[in-house]
Amino acid sequence: MPESRKAKPNEDIRQVVRKEVEAALLPLGKIIAGLVEKELVVLKKTAVKAREIEVPAPKPEKGKTPRIKPAEIAKLRKKWKLNRTMFGELFGVSCEVVKSWERGEIAPAPKTVELIIHVRGMKKKERNALVESIAAEAEEAVSDTAQDDLK
Repeated sequence: MPESRKAKPNEDIRQVVRKEVEAALLPLGKIIAGLVEKELVVLKKTAVKAREIEVPAPKPEKGKTPRIKPAEIAKLRKKWKLNRTMFGELFGVSCEVVKSWERGEIAPAPKTVELIIHVRGMKKKERNALVESIAAEAEEAVSDTAQDDLK
């Protein structure tokens, strides 16, 4: 019997098995996609709630305003994998101000320091959800501005 005839049944079996496996995995893929989508919705809701709820920062000792060193600001920004622009948007300042903080040229306002300390104390998932929601808002604002420019 020629080699091509021997290989043909094996190839047919492979194709049948491949189709059966794909058919079995397709519903699992849909289930996983649904779960991921639900998790994203929960994270977005958590981020929105975190931004709406004013959680008081820990009170500094009397007479002492909280401080944060320039090196610590740079370290946090890099640890959180944010560029200066995103870090600035998170705390309501420009990237140039963040640059000045990191160089020690100016110090953040006491309220901003309290906010940085609060965000530093958040769990990673909460902080990432917060950053993602701010990034989405910034992206939306840019697209709205672009739409206005086109009019």
